[in-house]
Amino acid sequence: MSIWDEIKPALHRLSVKTDSLSEVLLSEDETLIPHLVENLEFDAVKKVLKETLGLTTFDKDYPDVRVVDSSDSYLIVEHNGEFLAFSTNPFSSLESFRIRNSSLMGEKLNPSVSIGLINVNNNLLLKNTPAQKEELNAIHSKKIVTLLFKKAVELGVSDIHIQPRNTSHICFKFRLDGMIINSEIADVSNTAFQSIAAEINVLFGIDIGKYNAIQERQSETSKINVFDNKKKSVSLRLELNPLHVKFKKGAQAGKHIPNYVIRLISSASFRVLSDIGLTDLQVQEISRFCKHNNAGIFIAGPTGSGKTTLAYAVLAEIHSQRNGISVMSVEDPVEVDLPNTQQIEIKENLNFEQALKAILRSDPDVVFCGEIRDKSTAHHVCATREVGNTILTTIHADKSFDIIDRLKSTSSKDSFAVALDTIAKTISIIIMPRLVRQVCQYCALDVTAEKDTLFKKYSGYFTANSILIKKANSNGCQYCSYGYKGRTQVAEVFVINSILQQMIIDNASSDKIHAEALRGQSKDIYSSAITLVKEGKTTLDEITRILPSKVYFGTECNASQGK
Repeated sequence: MSIWDEIKPALHRLSVKTDSLSEVLLSEDETLIPHLVENLEFDAVKKVLKETLGLTTFDKDYPDVRVVDSSDSYLIVEHNGEFLAFSTNPFSSLESFRIRNSSLMGEKLNPSVSIGLINVNNNLLLKNTPAQKEELNAIHSKKIVTLLFKKAVELGVSDIHIQPRNTSHICFKFRLDGMIINSEIADVSNTAFQSIAAEINVLFGIDIGKYNAIQERQSETSKINVFDNKKKSVSLRLELNPLHVKFKKGAQAGKHIPNYVIRLISSASFRVLSDIGLTDLQVQEISRFCKHNNAGIFIAGPTGSGKTTLAYAVLAEIHSQRNGISVMSVEDPVEVDLPNTQQIEIKENLNFEQALKAILRSDPDVVFCGEIRDKSTAHHVCATREVGNTILTTIHADKSFDIIDRLKSTSSKDSFAVALDTIAKTISIIIMPRLVRQVCQYCALDVTAEKDTLFKKYSGYFTANSILIKKANSNGCQYCSYGYKGRTQVAEVFVINSILQQMIIDNASSDKIHAEALRGQSKDIYSSAITLVKEGKTTLDEITRILPSKVYFGTECNASQGK
C-alpha cells in the first residue's frame, strides 16, 4: 500500500476534497508531500500525517530548541538532549540522504527516528534561489555517487547495477563474488535520480541527459577518482542501456530511464599463476608451455568463469620465464594495463581480424587474442601459431573439448571452419577454469561428508565418508556475504599429446577425446573442486551451482567413475 493510499481516507473523513490532485504526483514519494501542501491546507495535511503515520511537525510543540543545521528544505534541531530532523519533503529519499549526511551533525541522528514535517514558509529555513537549489541537488547527487563507489570498492564488488526497482524508484545493487546483492543504499525516486544520472554521465564523458542510446565507455579519470583503502587505482567501465520506462517529470521527462552497469577493475585483477587457485601440477603444466617459443594456449569457459584473469596470469608467467621478447595483445576491452605488453583495444573502426593482421607485421614473439568470436579471428589465431609465435587466447565453451567443436568445420552456423589438422597443430594445452565462492572461515559449519545432502552425488571422489567438510552459514556474519567470502579458481588442464592430436585429426567426438585425456595424470574439474571441498575452502553446494553437469562428459558422478 502506498503512502497516498494510507492517508487518502483520512483526508476524506475531514471532508477534504482531493479530486483536483494529480494521481501521478501522489503516487511518488518524492512529490507527494509538496503536492499536498501546495494544494491543501497545511493544517489538514499535518493532522492527517500525524493520525495515519505518526509523523511529527515542527511548530509550537517545540518551543525550546537549538538550531543545529538548516537549509532551504530541512531543519535539524536539538530538543531536550535529542537531535531531531524536519523537512518540507520528509518522504524524499534524496532529502533523507542530505539530512543524514549533514556535515554538521547528521551522523548524530538516530537512524530509526523518522524525519518530521516542516512548513516551507517557516522562518528558520534558509531561502535559496532556484539556481542555488539546483546547485545543492548536484552537490548531494555527487555525494551519493561517491558513496556508491566507495562502498563498492571497500566490499570488493565487481559490478555496480543501477536500475529501476519499479516504475517510480531506482535501486542500487552490487555483484559480489558472482552474486547480485542489495547495496543497502536507499532507493531514490525517478525524479531525484536525474541529477545522479547526470553525475554518472559526466564521469564517463557522456552528454548530460543522453540516455536514449546504448553507450559503452571507460572513464578516463577513473584512476584518480576512486581508490580502495590501500590507495590502489580502480578503473571503471560503463554499459548504459536505455530501458522502455521513461522519466515522468523533471528536466529529463519523456526520456528513457538508463540502466547503468559499471564494472570495477582494480590492479588486483592482475595476479600470478600460482595465486589464483590452481593445483601445483596444473601450474607446472601451464608454466612448461609458457617457456616455449611456439605454443598454443587455449582457455575455455562461459562468461564469468575467470578466463581473462587466468589469461593475464599466464601472460605474467610468460614474462617471468622468457626475457627479451615482444608481447602484443588485442582485447575488447583492455581491462588491465599489462606491464611489458603492447595492448591494442578493439574499437568501432578496428576489429580482431584487422588488429591480428597488424600484429603479425609487427614482429611479435607472443600474441594474446582476448577472445575468438568468429571464423575470421579463429583463422588468424591459427595463422599466428603456424608462423612460429606463441598464441594465448580464450574461447566461449562450456567444457574443455568443446573448443574442437567450435573451431572445426560443421554444419552449425557457429562453426569456424578450421581444418582438423590445423586445430591439432595449433592447440598445445587447454585450460578450463571456473570461479567458485570460498566459504567463510569465520561462520562456516562443520559437517560429516556423508550427512551433506549432496554427498551421494560425489561419493566416488571421497575415500572416507566420515571426513569433515564445510557447510555455508546462510545467515552469514560480519566478515562475509551469506556465508561466502571471495572466490578462487578451480580448473582442469589438458596437454594435447600425440594421441589426442590424432583423435582430433580423426574427428573423434569431444567426449571421447576428454575420456582419453583423463587416462593420464590429468584430472577433471570435479576432482580439483572436491579437493577444495576436502580442504575446507568451498562447499558441495557451491561446486554443484557452478560446475557443468557431469552428464555433459558422458558419465555420471558416482563411485565407479570417481578419480
